[in-house]
Amino acid sequence: MAEPQFGPVATRALFENDAVKVWEMDLKPGEICGTHRHTMDYVLYILEGGKLAVEGPGIKPFTFAAGTRSVYFVPPGAVENARNIGRTGFHEALFELKRPPRAGTERPGFAMCEALVDQEPRFGVVSILENDRVRIRETTLAPGQETGMSFNSRDAVVYVIEGGELRQVERSTQDGPEQSVEAELGAGSVQWRPRGVYRNAINLGQARYRQVSVELK
Repeated sequence: MAEPQFGPVATRALFENDAVKVWEMDLKPGEICGTHRHTMDYVLYILEGGKLAVEGPGIKPFTFAAGTRSVYFVPPGAVENARNIGRTGFHEALFELKRPPRAGTERPGFAMCEALVDQEPRFGVVSILENDRVRIRETTLAPGQETGMSFNSRDAVVYVIEGGELRQVERSTQDGPEQSVEAELGAGSVQWRPRGVYRNAINLGQARYRQVSVELK
C-alpha cells in the first residue's frame, strides 16, 4: 500500500537549519490546516488565541481553546488536522526541533504553560517553560532598555513578536572586545543565535520590542 500523503504542520515555513525549523500557523475563521503528522518535538507559542476543532485517525475529536501567549511542548506522534471554529483569527509560532535529544535522556511528555495568558507583558526576560529539551523565554524591552550582557551557553532560535530597531552586542569572552550590529527586526522575523558567546540587546526604537526564544538543550 502507498504511504498516506500528509500536508505541512502549519501555514508557512519561516526558517530552517540543521537544528530547528520555524513555522507560522495563521488561520482565519473557518480555515483548516489539513491532515499532517508530527514527527518531532514541537514548541508552540500562541500569538493570537482562538478556538480550534482537532480530529484525526486514532484520536477522539476535540475542541481546543488556546489563549494568547500560552506555550505548549508537544511530543511527536500525532496525525491530525485543525480547523478554526472561533470568530477571530488564530495565529501561532511553531518550532520544530530537528536536533535529536541528548544521549541518555528521555523525551519529555506534553507540557503547557498558561501563566502569561491575559497578562500585560512585563519588561525584562521571563522564563515560561523548561524541560530536558528546551527552555522558553519571552523578552520585552521598553525604548532604551537592554537585556544586559550574559553568557549564552545554548543555541537558541528567536521569533520576533513585536518588532523594532535593536542593537545586538556580542563578546567572545567576558572581557573581550565587543562586536555590535544594529538592525530593524520586523514582527515575524526569525534569528538563529549560536551558543558560546556573551550577548546584550538594546531597544533603540521608540516603541516596545518583544520576542520569544527557544533554547535547545
